[in-house]
Amino acid sequence: MDSVQFQYWFMKNEDISYGKKPKLIDYFYDSYNLYNASKSQLMATGILDEKTVDKFLEGKKKFDLEKEYYDFCNSPFSFITIESDSYPEKLRNIYDYPYGLFYIGTLPDFSRAVSIVGARRCSAYGKKIALELGEKLGEAGFTVISGMARGIDAYSHRGCLNSGGNTVAVLGSGCDVIYPRDNRLLYEDIVSSSGAVISEYQMGSSPVALNFPRRNRIVSALSDIVIVVEARDKSGSLITADFALEHGKDIYVIPGRIGDSLSTGTNKLLSQGAGIIYDIDGFINQLQDAYGQKTSVNKRPKEKINLTSEQKKVLSMFDEYPKSLATVLEESHMDYLKLISNVLSLERIGVLTEVFKNNYVKMV
Repeated sequence: MDSVQFQYWFMKNEDISYGKKPKLIDYFYDSYNLYNASKSQLMATGILDEKTVDKFLEGKKKFDLEKEYYDFCNSPFSFITIESDSYPEKLRNIYDYPYGLFYIGTLPDFSRAVSIVGARRCSAYGKKIALELGEKLGEAGFTVISGMARGIDAYSHRGCLNSGGNTVAVLGSGCDVIYPRDNRLLYEDIVSSSGAVISEYQMGSSPVALNFPRRNRIVSALSDIVIVVEARDKSGSLITADFALEHGKDIYVIPGRIGDSLSTGTNKLLSQGAGIIYDIDGFINQLQDAYGQKTSVNKRPKEKINLTSEQKKVLSMFDEYPKSLATVLEESHMDYLKLISNVLSLERIGVLTEVFKNNYVKMV
């Protein structure tokens, strides 16, 4: 039986916690030895209690290894474990490294990798910066890593894709569970453009809240630099920044206005010594100097946007801060259906975006 099948069996095992899996492999050397271990050998590790050992052994008997592995091999998904030479070296260097990752798409070598994180409910300015950072990093040959959440994460991925670059999404759910659902197109674009969607969680795992702080350590570990674009106080992005400090990674932030809730977290990081990005082109050039050889990709040309007079009027009613349709309706004195029609057309073009229900911001 192929040794990779035993790795798959241990990847699929749900009786052992994520944190204890690497410890068992360290003790038994590989999943083959673990698969064949007796109860006394498992108890001797001191890692598992008797109840867990009994459950583990019973589960092994019920698991049809050959059939399960065959079915998985006929799916579009793959996996990689610490038993493989191609397991990312950057992950091996952190304390709480995952035993393995499920993924779909193409894994890069992570030699030139930058993560971009930030607020889900970001401002139009935050979206503009995330798109520009993702695009220029991708154009310069860097892999952009983020979490495929709404807001800054999604725009960073999208910017990288716009430049023809490679991007990797680290999920807090199974890599076959698209979350949020409205990022389905982004998910598909990442996979089809030589990028990857990865997760340490079981296939089919729901995106429960406890998963996200843990997945942030992978976002940090796989990158060389962590960029925070917008973050509120006690934001999940600050958890990623904490992991980055623990991992010895450089942290850069986009500065924000004093008193703006979306800048509280980023400005706090600045006060703690994080680097500041005040010129994106200059920042990219510094990275290129640090990495040496410049890698370029084929940039996708931007399409010219032509608006009708009515669309221009509606667009002028919005700015970079969220504004409700009710407010615009009152200020514009337009027919409701006509206003909705124009707002939806502007959203399709990409010059207006809904940041939360019935509240929009201008993107140009």
